[in-house]
Amino acid sequence: MKESDLIQFIIKKGNSEFDKEVISWINSSSENQALFNKIKATHVIDTLDNNFEKISPNKQYKAFLKKNNKSKNKRRLFLKIASAIMIPLLLTTYLYYSNSLADATANHFTAYTSSAKEQKKITLGDGTIVWLNAESKIVVSNQYNKEERRISLYGEAFFDVVKNKNKPFIVETASGIKVKVLGTTFNVKSYSSEKNVETTLVTGKVELYDKKEIKPLLTLSPKQKATFSKKEKELSVAQVTTEDITSWKSGRLIFNKTPLDEFALNIERWFGVKVIVDSKGFKDYSFSGVIEKSNSIEDIMRVLEISSNLNCSYTKNTKTLLIKSK
Repeated sequence: MKESDLIQFIIKKGNSEFDKEVISWINSSSENQALFNKIKATHVIDTLDNNFEKISPNKQYKAFLKKNNKSKNKRRLFLKIASAIMIPLLLTTYLYYSNSLADATANHFTAYTSSAKEQKKITLGDGTIVWLNAESKIVVSNQYNKEERRISLYGEAFFDVVKNKNKPFIVETASGIKVKVLGTTFNVKSYSSEKNVETTLVTGKVELYDKKEIKPLLTLSPKQKATFSKKEKELSVAQVTTEDITSWKSGRLIFNKTPLDEFALNIERWFGVKVIVDSKGFKDYSFSGVIEKSNSIEDIMRVLEISSNLNCSYTKNTKTLLIKSK
């Protein structure tokens, strides 16, 4: 994040999407928070200095001395006046910037993240439960559950939403696709490294919208999955076995003719390794099978080699799994 972007956020010159991006960056690490606080403090001090230059008691005092150097009494009078001006000015400036910073934090966001190899369960203020898959994040405003329930998702999550017909629950994704529900259970997969955004409905009803949120692009029924292609900007719907898609919550990855590159991304996130597919001939290769969270990398290698014409090797010091043809 550039310093200019952080300054833009501090002086409230960005839109809501920009503010969310900055807040997400700030909350992502203690180092980012420290850098932001430093830049914010410097900016406030610089602004104070600029204000003092516009109404400088020192400059006024020197001008007064030059014009009235013959009268000591007038000098003493000016010092009293300057002090009377200076104290309210300091208090006014302090209160102004305190209120400005308070306004900035009034729209505070909290980020919940999961690292590689980690799944995390989160309970939101309304009782809605969110399960985060590995390398995922949700960003929640402190205004959540006041007029509506809106969050941003980066990665994959399963939602068990408490029903409230007066306050819709909205999941925003980086692709622009938004999922809107009143109370239901569903899964959303929206990793930046993957080609598609997938929404799978388990129970209830969900509606998919674009950025404008004017009318739904489509409505899903239970056991349906909507796939949005980021490249083609197209939506498709298919009947699915929802247990296969949501099994990651219980420590299992179920693959059903999954392309090898997508399989590799799942293994990377779940086991915290780097997977290299060393063959262009694997473009149309798919994998079917079950991977347990308790499996080792060696177990995965054996499964791949037995089920297909593949040769696998693993380098422990770099945590790299190499997949190539025999």
